[in-house]
Amino acid sequence: MQIGLTLSGGGVKGAAHIGVLMALEEENIKVSAISGTSSGSIVATLYSCGYTPREIYYIFKKYCNCITDYNHLIPFKMLGTIFTGKISLRSLAKGRNIEYIVNYFTSKKGIVDITECLIPIAIPAVDIVNGEIVYYLSKRIDVTNRENTTYFEDNPEYILGGKLSNIIRASTAFPGVFEPKRIGRHLLVDGGLKVNSPVSIVKKLNCSLERQMVIYFEKVDNNRIPKNIVETSVKALDIMSHGINSDEINKADYKIDIESSNVSLLDMSKIDYMANLGYKMTKKYIKENIK
Repeated sequence: MQIGLTLSGGGVKGAAHIGVLMALEEENIKVSAISGTSSGSIVATLYSCGYTPREIYYIFKKYCNCITDYNHLIPFKMLGTIFTGKISLRSLAKGRNIEYIVNYFTSKKGIVDITECLIPIAIPAVDIVNGEIVYYLSKRIDVTNRENTTYFEDNPEYILGGKLSNIIRASTAFPGVFEPKRIGRHLLVDGGLKVNSPVSIVKKLNCSLERQMVIYFEKVDNNRIPKNIVETSVKALDIMSHGINSDEINKADYKIDIESSNVSLLDMSKIDYMANLGYKMTKKYIKENIK
């Protein structure tokens, strides 16, 4: 069977996607087109460049603690805010480490531009200036691009090509945690702001797909009180994007909601747990719904 696969964003929860890919390969289900947002975009990119799920797992384990390159000037900028009343702090981390790591591993496969990926791929980001969804594509699709945009218009822009490390850096730039990424005329942040589960774009990448599958993290602990600024931001984003994300999820034939209410966005100690959970839930879903 050939499917189109969508990997949703979710910080460290995205490690579940590695287990999902392991299960799909064991069941001889081929991924013929793929999309991913935020952490999902990292897994989708590495897989589309030819890395095996096992290799992606080792990359996650080795480099997970290097991703958050915290801005060491934060204390001084906060002090300056107290005295001047002007807020100059843009984020907790710059996000450059993600860029370096992705560029290193894609280049090892001889791939720099998204058009060179071995599997058709689409990665969304959001322009923080005008609210526009920007899809970066590995192949041309049948849509009409626009030259003009309006404030918070939902008609996306489709861009063919682009340096993979820049695109991933943009799609993973969670507001307040990582700095926005400038690519061309766009100032971009995490695609999950408007399209955390980019399902509809996958069919445009490969019209011959038999089925579409989405992996997402919809179940949350409604009684959990956010403990810090990151958890508060994540909770707010979940609330704002729930309706939009549900519309995209419902376009898929196979929907796997990974139960992860006890895992926070940056809890790197949960990588093994999430990868194993993704594997087990996918195997169970295939047994009950596909075979």
